[in-house]
Amino acid sequence: MFSKKSGSRRAEIRRKLPDAKPRFLSEMRAEGATVSLGIAAIFCVAATLILSLRDGVMPYRPGQYTPNDIVSRVSFSFNDKNKFFNEQELARRSTPREYKEVADVWEKLEDQLVALPDRVANVREKELPPALKVLDAGALTKLQEYATRPNHGTFNDDVEKYVDGIRNLKLIIIPDDQRKDDVDRIITLPKFGPTRGETTLSPSMKDELRAKFAPLAQKQFVSVLQPKIVELTLAWLQPTHVLDEQATAQAQNVAADNVPRSKGDIQYEANQKIISKGEIHDRDVLLLKTENDAFLATLGKGPWRIVGTAGMVALLTLVLCGYTIRYQSRVVRNHMRAIAMAGLLLSMLLVVQLAGLGSSPTYVFGIAPAIVVAMIVTIAYDQRYAAGVSMIFAVFATMALNEDSGFFLILMSGALTATFLLEDIRTRSKLIEVGGAAAVAMILATAAAGAWDMDPIQFIFRNCLYAGAAGLGVGFVVLGILPFIERAFRITTSMTLLELADASQPLLRRLSLEAPGTYNHSLQVATLSEEAAEAIGANSLACRVGAYYHDIGKINKAEYFIENQSDGQNRHINLSPSVSLLIIIGHVKDGMEMAREYNLPTSLFPFIQQHHGTTLVEFFYHRACQNETRETGEQQPTISETQYRYPGPKPKSKEVAVVMLADAVESATRAMSEPTASRIETLVHDLAMKRLMDGQFDECDLTMRDLERIERSLVKTLLGIYHGRIAYPTKPGVPQTVPSISARTA
Repeated sequence: MFSKKSGSRRAEIRRKLPDAKPRFLSEMRAEGATVSLGIAAIFCVAATLILSLRDGVMPYRPGQYTPNDIVSRVSFSFNDKNKFFNEQELARRSTPREYKEVADVWEKLEDQLVALPDRVANVREKELPPALKVLDAGALTKLQEYATRPNHGTFNDDVEKYVDGIRNLKLIIIPDDQRKDDVDRIITLPKFGPTRGETTLSPSMKDELRAKFAPLAQKQFVSVLQPKIVELTLAWLQPTHVLDEQATAQAQNVAADNVPRSKGDIQYEANQKIISKGEIHDRDVLLLKTENDAFLATLGKGPWRIVGTAGMVALLTLVLCGYTIRYQSRVVRNHMRAIAMAGLLLSMLLVVQLAGLGSSPTYVFGIAPAIVVAMIVTIAYDQRYAAGVSMIFAVFATMALNEDSGFFLILMSGALTATFLLEDIRTRSKLIEVGGAAAVAMILATAAAGAWDMDPIQFIFRNCLYAGAAGLGVGFVVLGILPFIERAFRITTSMTLLELADASQPLLRRLSLEAPGTYNHSLQVATLSEEAAEAIGANSLACRVGAYYHDIGKINKAEYFIENQSDGQNRHINLSPSVSLLIIIGHVKDGMEMAREYNLPTSLFPFIQQHHGTTLVEFFYHRACQNETRETGEQQPTISETQYRYPGPKPKSKEVAVVMLADAVESATRAMSEPTASRIETLVHDLAMKRLMDGQFDECDLTMRDLERIERSLVKTLLGIYHGRIAYPTKPGVPQTVPSISARTA
């Protein structure tokens, strides 16, 4: 009976318990984890798609050394470009060259022969031009007889019949150099078609041409002129055909284009040596890629390869997500940071993968992205998180390039060196120095890996140069894109903070001119904050710069703040406490608007918005209570403190909390008539405890030990500012113009 009751009671308790699953999901949604999971899923899918291209990545690059012969895993056919080009060149050379006919060759010869009697009509043998020196006295006399009108027609008829006889021979006369090139080839002639080059003649072939022209001359001319006409014909003879270069080139190109690609194929069998050990050349890379494609084709197109890739990517993504949740949980809550991180890793992985698909040295474009990731994540977050992320990315990069453990160690050495040395960027040379240190580390790792693989020294030296160039180049690249990194991850580097701390910044210049009292107050708060931040190990530079800008909202109504009322008139005398309250707390909202207007980094916004937290505006609260008591006669005012508090929020970081305390103690100490050491120490402690008991530090990770160190630092700095001085002596009878007090404020 007892066990039955106990069992029913437990069942009833379980039935009434709230459902944990919906509550867990609602908590995840509230913290933004569901959106972050979606980003992680998209990252996983995108990384899988990128790494699916790794099948086309070859582990060898032009100029790389292979210690062993490489044999084919499968039979395949390789289209050799050199062989194909040779086949095309052979087709070009085998194509008959095209010749074109020269017009009016024989007409010109006939005109020259017909004009011969007129040219020598009144010329003596000694006066003959060089071209006619072949004529002797007998030939000259005969030609001069033909120069007379009755005989000229007879000579013309003889010349015409002579030239017609030559024309009927259908001689093919081409230039000497062209016949020399084509004597053993087939050429194409108009009206003749394909002709062997050896059947053609050239103007220099005098004997062959003389043998053809002599019978024709004997038939038409008298004996004294026959040999002379033949010699003149040979002298004046021009080619009947010349090479048509345009038509020839076109015909050769057509012949080359008609050569099938298969003419360049070389067949390789399985287990046949395809690459000899030594240096890899461009042709070797193409040959290895063809063999790899053929091998992958034998594996089929099953889903297992993509499933395996997806599994590895999913595993690495889980590790990355777990590491992020453990050491940078704000990335889970801040979706823009998560998107920026995913975009960085995917873009760099894509660069690595594309470098693997190309023929560029992997020691440059394969290594550089890993160093870029290490440096950017270190700048955006911290060294521990950057070290883990860069190691995970190194695994991705090694997978993408199908490299071995030696390559992973090179990536790891460069990434860890960059991560450990990149602490704070206060100078432009810092990134170059870190890149140089990473380059040295990778050079040493590359040399060690090359020696391990027993590569020749020249190849080790070349890879070391590539690794060093990658590391040093990354330093310059990150320096150039640093402003974009700050915007993408919403961070502010120390270098940017130093630029904002320059007194010539437009907003600080405006503050010094329009609200000089507030500007001086901000300088003092900056000095106090920087020292206090150093005491607790916080970001002292951020505190100093944040203090410079924390009260910029007072510019709009500077005369309503006591530090700017140099004429001694209080603008709040004639205002109700509620109106004065709106003016006072309004400087926070005005400051945020001015910060956005002047494009200040978002990292300075908390100093402007949170430096008062939700503290009470005591002066106007007490004044409102006094007015109510005076009007109603009630001793207990009904005004709520909540109405006279700053809207907040409370400080979210140690740095803002430090500025809050420094702001409070500086204002209070300035109002003291005699700021002695004991009074300053008491004042600082009271204000710190007041802020603590008011709950202003509830939302930041400030500890009691930190608070105690901040108090000591503030007291020390305030004593340095409000130090004691001796009284200045005066001469008798001269009025003392300098107050003789022993504790004069500086």
